[in-house]
Amino acid sequence: MRPSLRRETVARLALAFVLAFGLWAWVEATNDPETQRTISNVPVLPRGLSPQLVVTSELPTVTVRIQGAQSRVQSFESGAIQAWIDLRDVDSPGTYIRPVRVQLPSRLRLREVVPQEVTVQIDRLVERGDVPVQVIFTGQIPPNLQVLSTTLDPATVIVRGPQQRVENIARVTAPLQLAGRTESFQESVTLIPVDANGVTVPGITVEPSTAVVSVQLRVRGQVRRVVPTIVGADKLAPGYELAGPPTVFPSDEVVIEGPESALAAIPYLTTTPIDVSGWSESRILWDVPIDTSRLPSGVTVDPKTVNVSVQIRRAEETRSLQGLPITVVNARPGTTVELTPSTVDLEVSGPSTVLEQLKPGDILVIVDVENAEQGIYQLPVRVTLPPEVRYERLSPQVVQVTIRSVQPTPSPTP
Repeated sequence: MRPSLRRETVARLALAFVLAFGLWAWVEATNDPETQRTISNVPVLPRGLSPQLVVTSELPTVTVRIQGAQSRVQSFESGAIQAWIDLRDVDSPGTYIRPVRVQLPSRLRLREVVPQEVTVQIDRLVERGDVPVQVIFTGQIPPNLQVLSTTLDPATVIVRGPQQRVENIARVTAPLQLAGRTESFQESVTLIPVDANGVTVPGITVEPSTAVVSVQLRVRGQVRRVVPTIVGADKLAPGYELAGPPTVFPSDEVVIEGPESALAAIPYLTTTPIDVSGWSESRILWDVPIDTSRLPSGVTVDPKTVNVSVQIRRAEETRSLQGLPITVVNARPGTTVELTPSTVDLEVSGPSTVLEQLKPGDILVIVDVENAEQGIYQLPVRVTLPPEVRYERLSPQVVQVTIRSVQPTPSPTP
């Protein structure tokens, strides 16, 4: 074959290949066009950090925009995207800025990542031993139960984490709920590292993570409620009344001890009399003695005094007012207004001393027609009351309003 013919054949084959590839690419682009997709909240992970160092800051998430064939972009799972920062060159604690790198599934291209860089805090990973464990009781046990002893196993632990945080740890706490306990118990408790102010220190590993707490309780006597004795409640200052039963705080329970037969005859205890004659304001009474004058011999009370809160308020009452006239406001000039009905019944409440002085003229009852033109309307009734008087009930709350135009009287012809 002549050289010129051979070259011509090769050229034709190359052209055919290019045309075939172009046709294939055109068909692919037509059937599966290129598209883009934005994926938000992609987590950024650290890679390559020395085992002696630890990341202490929270790495942000990034938004990634990718491009590829429509079928590929729409079908892949967003979790297949990996965003990371390279920390292989970090060898000491500090603050570093690193570019975000993104790894995508095959046949997908990265168009954009936001943000492109992140700031990361690095600290040294340290360990500290012999950190004391302290039991923190929460909740209340009945007053006749007493904590005799508490034992911990272990009494000290090892903490591990970022150096600055480990240095802030003052102790490790073992929170233990006492409410509902009726006898000695043993419980495994999760340990929490805290600083000197009792605030939890995050990002710390405690080893071991739990401790066994043994609590010995002693039962003594029985529990009784204390009821305040009030005298003179009908002689409060004029216009005042008790806002409710007086209360004992922080707890109305005390412990009584003595022979079983004697305790069975005591359903509750009372305070010595509290005379509220002439009172016009609330009061807190500290260390009010419990009345032990009628207790059987051999019965003791602990504690012997309680705190009592007595709440006083202005006496309240309700009053009904019938046939209060309704005043029309904002009527259009040249119109007349007719109300059906033209009066209302009102029920109010408030301090008795205020209601005793209340007169119908102290109450304003209005209907605002808002410059309406002639016609028939259903409008709400509004009530304005004096200070300390409260609205309870109004009847009716809506009235029919009929507005008519007034024809001017013609002037007489001279």
